Amino acid sequence: MRFDEVVLAIMKAVDGQRTVSSPYHLIKGKKSGQTIQDIGYFGLHPYFAVFPKLDKQDYLSSIERLEARGLLIPDENTVQLHRSAIELEIPPTPLNGWKYRGNESRFFARISLVVQTMSNFMQGHKRFDPVVTDETVQAWAKAYLNRIDFRSAAVQEAFSNQVETSLAAAKISETHKEILVERLSGFGVGGHTWDQLAMEHGVLPIDAKIAAVETLHAWLDMLESMEYPLLSEMLEGIIQQSALTESAKRTQNLSERGFSLQQIAELRQLKSSTIEDHFVEMAMNDPAFSSAPFMDDQLFASIHQISKEMKTMRLRDIKERLPEASYFQIRLALAMRGAGK
Repeated sequence: MRFDEVVLAIMKAVDGQRTVSSPYHLIKGKKSGQTIQDIGYFGLHPYFAVFPKLDKQDYLSSIERLEARGLLIPDENTVQLHRSAIELEIPPTPLNGWKYRGNESRFFARISLVVQTMSNFMQGHKRFDPVVTDETVQAWAKAYLNRIDFRSAAVQEAFSNQVETSLAAAKISETHKEILVERLSGFGVGGHTWDQLAMEHGVLPIDAKIAAVETLHAWLDMLESMEYPLLSEMLEGIIQQSALTESAKRTQNLSERGFSLQQIAELRQLKSSTIEDHFVEMAMNDPAFSSAPFMDDQLFASIHQISKEMKTMRLRDIKERLPEASYFQIRLALAMRGAGK
């Protein structure tokens, strides 16, 4: 999947209902109420936080390319796609940004340092400049290496075999795998830069980056589903155990203890609107969530009916047709519909 296709996939989902900058915030993983609810409304879970460090200029360059191809109609206010873009099929992707939320980079940093260390020690070379300078990653890797007795030839062989076997089994193209592997460093071998990979594979640097993220997500999925003892420990803290953000989880805990929305806001010393965002997030992710404390069944049904009739999830449009509903109630109902309720 090319980066432009990631942008286009998001834009096809929100066509005419969000600003041109909304995909940028989603790709970076912005944890605003708007971004989180859009994930549920439009089914954009795969693309959340796939590039936490995305440069704004790289995003704007993608917009320019889409406009130049006639797929995106220039509009300062909302996303407007040409008919050809709507009809264009987006290739399938193993991306699962909502699950990993950028943590795949931490996994790759760990495995990069472990591979580099093992490679050097296997050649009797005990002094080298670590490819990862993050002290937290270095400390984690040091503890891990000592724990598995990495100096053992048997462990080194087993680790190498598990890396090769699991990556080979990952459901992604060989080209994708090559891009990721070529980023690794070892004894006498330096990992390729993004520019080098782009030139070698005939793509843009940002396309090489998205290929690496896709490969990591496919690989992590394989590691989670099958038994690779030496690699399992490397998943510590990588996979998101809850669908909720940390702050929303704290709100959920208080709600389950019987506190009202306003009481939670006071206890947590947060704005009511922030707690409302948390409830929308809960509605989006929890199949057992009930809207009963916030609206009656008739209002809930009316919001859904108007949204369906108008073919929109724009809050303002629904509010104009149903003034008795608050924006929060509309967001909550739409979030529950987005969750398949």
